[in-house]
Amino acid sequence: MAQYRLEVQAISRSEGRSAVAAAAYRSASRLHDQRLEMVFDYAAKDGVVFVGIMAPETAPAWLLDREVLWNTAEAADRRVDSRTAREVLVSLPHELTDDQRLGLLREFIADGLVAKGMVADYAIHRPDAHGDPRNHHAHIMVTTRLVGAEGFGFKGRAWDNPDAVRELRGIWAEIQNRHLREQLGPNAPQVTHQSLAGQGRGLEPTVHLGPAASGMERRGEPSDRGETNRRIADRNAERAATPGRIRELEDQLSANQPRQDYPIETVIREFEAIHQTMVRERDGWARDLEAASVPGVLTGREITRAVIGETARARQAAAHRLKRTRSRVESGRAARAGLARWIANPARMIWAKHAELNRLERDHQAWRLADAAYRVRRDWLASEAGRAYVAAQLAPGQQAR
Repeated sequence: MAQYRLEVQAISRSEGRSAVAAAAYRSASRLHDQRLEMVFDYAAKDGVVFVGIMAPETAPAWLLDREVLWNTAEAADRRVDSRTAREVLVSLPHELTDDQRLGLLREFIADGLVAKGMVADYAIHRPDAHGDPRNHHAHIMVTTRLVGAEGFGFKGRAWDNPDAVRELRGIWAEIQNRHLREQLGPNAPQVTHQSLAGQGRGLEPTVHLGPAASGMERRGEPSDRGETNRRIADRNAERAATPGRIRELEDQLSANQPRQDYPIETVIREFEAIHQTMVRERDGWARDLEAASVPGVLTGREITRAVIGETARARQAAAHRLKRTRSRVESGRAARAGLARWIANPARMIWAKHAELNRLERDHQAWRLADAAYRVRRDWLASEAGRAYVAAQLAPGQQAR
């Protein structure tokens, strides 16, 4: 069946890599790297089926030249740790023909990459002669900078977002599934971009072998990663078989149970009892809902708290700030009294004294304002208008009468 794979990696100078060298290897071509002054010749490399470059309609024609494209991309970045390209590696369905795989890949590149302003250099590789014969795959190198009519512009920072990779994985799954149905019919195998955990299947993912372990496994030599994957496969097979064994055991237990007649009158009585229980629960919920919807009557203490509560809290906070300021000022005065440099610099002493006084006056003024606001509300509650307000809140109907 078809399998899903989409991996994204950066081609970075900090790892000693070159976008020109990577493009030459993937396309099986000979390219000259102007930054390194080296020629990378992989023209004799076998296994490359199709190569091509796709770019936005507004991009200049010279970007369709592979050597010019990647040398320009390298020259656009000056830093020694620059990421000059990204590579998207995808598995292609082995159920399709070469031309069908090419059509699938080009649609994905157009919709998922070029439409976002990237230039994409793709190469479709056939399976390795000594590897899995189903391993048709493609390498897609894409630029890291936005492309306009004049060439490269700013970095596409939005492409670094993990959400962008998740979106790309979804696009690849949707397009691949549609092509499989179009070419193989409605019962064609389908793929998913979700992880095993996301699918809720309860299976354990295997680890990536990599080129070294893959080579050892092809030669019949066991590798650590290969052994890990075999143990995971055994555990997954056990998990997959468990539900079937449980069903078989349930069927056996059911078959061994003695059968007995169950009068229809008993069934009717049991259903009637269940119905009456549900009716009682429904009525109880309705009563609870009605009780919860009736507003409660406020007490005098609650009304007073609602009127002066905010000003009381503000007054308390202002008093706390004033206390802390006084403490800091006293601490600073004590520390300066023991330092000779304050005595040697009277101007500095005077400036510090003024700063302390200003800070004390500011916090003291804030406390006075908060205290005044609190007293205003408290006195209003004690006035005739305040008492009338509290009475109206306690018994709204008395004012109307």
